[in-house]
Amino acid sequence: MSEKKIRKKYHDKIDFKLDLPDTNNKKEKARQSAKNTRQRKKAYIESLEQKCEVTQLTAQLNQNKKVESKPSLMQLMEQFLIDRKQQFDMLEKAYQEGNEANIKVITNSLRFKYGISGQGRLMAINKVCELLIDLLLPMHMRYLFWVASENVDIFKRERQSSEFYSFDMSDSQINCLNSFGLDDDQILKIQNMQLIIQEQRSNYDNLIIEIYKIQQSIVKESQKCQTIVDEIWDVLEPKQAAGLLITLDKSRIEQFREKKVYPDCVILTLQKRAKEEIQRQQQFSYFEMKKEQKQEELGLNNYFLGDYNN
Repeated sequence: MSEKKIRKKYHDKIDFKLDLPDTNNKKEKARQSAKNTRQRKKAYIESLEQKCEVTQLTAQLNQNKKVESKPSLMQLMEQFLIDRKQQFDMLEKAYQEGNEANIKVITNSLRFKYGISGQGRLMAINKVCELLIDLLLPMHMRYLFWVASENVDIFKRERQSSEFYSFDMSDSQINCLNSFGLDDDQILKIQNMQLIIQEQRSNYDNLIIEIYKIQQSIVKESQKCQTIVDEIWDVLEPKQAAGLLITLDKSRIEQFREKKVYPDCVILTLQKRAKEEIQRQQQFSYFEMKKEQKQEELGLNNYFLGDYNN
C-alpha cells in the first residue's frame, strides 16, 4: 500500500473520530430541547388548570356571597321575634305609665311591621314560599327537567327556545350526562324518556304556580283581616287596645297552646278534609277516564258495525 493511500486512510479515521463529539453534542442538545419543551408544555397545562380552578372557585365564591347576602328564613324569624319582643316591652312600659301618645306610636309600629299584613310577617311568608320551591326537587332532577325541555346535553337536537338556556355556562356544565361515557344503548333509553320527563316537568310547573297563587291569596286575605282589626281598634281606646295586645301576647304560649286556639283547634279536621278532597278528585279522574275509555270502545264498535253493514 502506497504512502499516499495510508495517509488518506488514517486521515479519514481521524476526521470520523473528530466528528463524533459534535454529533453527540447535537443529539444531547436535541434531547435537552425536547425535555425543555415537554416541561414548558406541562407547566403551561398546569397553569391553565390552575386558572380554570381559580375561575371556578371565584365563581363559587361569588355565588356563595349572593346566597349569604340574602337573609335566610331562620335569620328573618330570629330578627322578627327579637324586634317584636322589643316593641312589646316598650308597649307594656307605655301602658303601665299610661302614656297614650307613646301607645299610639308603638301600636302603629307593631301594625306596620308585625301586623297581619305587616312587612316583617309578609317577608317571612315570602321566604317560606321560596324555601318550599327550593326544596321541591334535588339538583339532578332539576337538571333533567332543564336539558329535556331545552334539548341540550344528551337530548341535544335543534334547541326550541332559550327560556332556560344560560349563555355564560361552559360546555362541561351543560354536558354532564354525555361526559360519563354512555354507550349508544344507554343514550337511546334515556332519550326515549324525554317526553315523560317533559310531562313531569309540566306538572311541577303547575305546582310552583299553585304555590305562588297561595302566596298571593295569603297576602290578599291578610289585608282583609287587617282591615277587620283596624275597625276593632277604632272602637277601642288606645289603652284598651294596648292592654288587649299585651294580655294576648303573654298568654299565646302558655294558655292558648293548651286550649288549642285557631288553627290548632281545627288542624286535624282541615287535614282530613284535604285528604278527602284529594281522594274525591282522584276517584273522579278515575271514573272520567273509564267513561272516556267506554265511549271510545262504543265509538269503535259502531264504526266497525256500520262498516260491516255496508
